[in-house]
Amino acid sequence: MDRRDFSDLEDQIMNTVKNAFNAIDFVNLKRDISYKAEDTINEFKSKLNEFNIKIENNYNNLNKKAKNNISTYIDKRPAGTVSGIVYMIFGLLGTMFFGILSLVFIIFMSFFSKLVADTLGAFIVIVLLLGISLGLLFRGVNLRKRIKRFKTYVRFIEDNSYCLIKDLARFAKEKEAFVIKDLNKMINLGMFTEGHIDDEKNYFMLNDDVYTDYLKLKKQQMDKEELDKKAKLNRNINDSEEEELNSIIKMGRKYIEEIKSVRNELYKEEIALKIDKLQGIANQILNYVEQNPKKLQEVNKFINHYLPITIKLINSYKDLTKQTVQGDNIMNAKNEIEKSIDIINNAFENLLDDLYEDIVLDISTDISVLKTLFKQEGLTEEDFKK
Repeated sequence: MDRRDFSDLEDQIMNTVKNAFNAIDFVNLKRDISYKAEDTINEFKSKLNEFNIKIENNYNNLNKKAKNNISTYIDKRPAGTVSGIVYMIFGLLGTMFFGILSLVFIIFMSFFSKLVADTLGAFIVIVLLLGISLGLLFRGVNLRKRIKRFKTYVRFIEDNSYCLIKDLARFAKEKEAFVIKDLNKMINLGMFTEGHIDDEKNYFMLNDDVYTDYLKLKKQQMDKEELDKKAKLNRNINDSEEEELNSIIKMGRKYIEEIKSVRNELYKEEIALKIDKLQGIANQILNYVEQNPKKLQEVNKFINHYLPITIKLINSYKDLTKQTVQGDNIMNAKNEIEKSIDIINNAFENLLDDLYEDIVLDISTDISVLKTLFKQEGLTEEDFKK
């Protein structure tokens, strides 16, 4: 065909297309497309299931983590977050506007004294509005300060479920009575959704579970104190022994109070936990001797020697901590004292364990007697096997 002859070009194109269609196996093509589509859908479903499982696991992990997180028990937008800003804005604008207006009135009345009587009423209204604006401004500032204190409390508590209010007050640099009042206000406003303060105003508890445990523990303690009172009435000791016992117990309690006082100053230090343990063991020893006066001689060294030396050590630790420059010598001395407190705690635990030696012996004797009686009566396991 000549290049310029296009008469049969249409026919040639149609034949080419027809031949191409005839060459295609539509049956197999349809089957291949069907298989490919099915494989693609299955693969997509598999990927989707994996994605859903992954999302569900992440959601469960987040929920689990949230249960142990302080954010579960605090208001996400505490009272005063928005209103504090609104009060401040309107208060500031009103103060500026009515303040300037009041100043203008004063200048005006000083130049036109004859018109004072006519403008006095308007001036009083402006002054009142200025006072209201100042009140709104101070209200907003106080709300923002409370939000700031709330964030400080949350930062101190972190992931703990309770804390000493005196420690919280030191951290916030506020008086203890003010912090108690502040916490009660925040609890009433729902800023701490499950917050509680104990009856003695010593502890702040973050949630209901901890408060319930506290109430149970308090009841157990009251029951124990009642039993202790009854035990005192049943003790058989003369007046001189009673006087000696009271004197030594009083001295021991005084030493423990001194240890507690030092601990309160060291509440940010790691040694504070070790001193808490020391207080607990010392209290248990004194409680036991108070109920068992015959063991008094066994704890004489504990009260007259061990406790005073321990107090001297932790006082030295306190003095070293107050030094502004913490050099190698000071750090080494503090480390040695910390190790010594561990040794002292271990020794006091052993002393407390030794005090129960007679009780363990009595229990072992009673068990041996029971076993002998059961054997005589043919009530042992070996007798039943026969």
